[in-house]
Amino acid sequence: MAKFVASFIRGASIINPDTIEVDDTNVVYKKRRIYLVGYDQITIPIAKVSSIEIDSAIIGTDITITSLGEGIIHAHRFSLWDAKEIKRLIEALL
Repeated sequence: MAKFVASFIRGASIINPDTIEVDDTNVVYKKRRIYLVGYDQITIPIAKVSSIEIDSAIIGTDITITSLGEGIIHAHRFSLWDAKEIKRLIEALL
């Protein structure tokens, strides 16, 4: 399982960074709730992923992972290298 954490150097929250975990069957997006109690989580099976978009900016890179009926993941403030690695891992498993 590969785990990627949004970079606070690029503007992500130090206390509440977004995380994306990629394993053989799922992509899991976690974001800590506003009051620091628990997480909001979106899980998308790899087989249901329809597209992965990377939006690179000066401050950080945003990742959008869309699926067929399972929801959309919008993750913010990752490094460009992490975003490309997430995309590569998911595409290799499709």
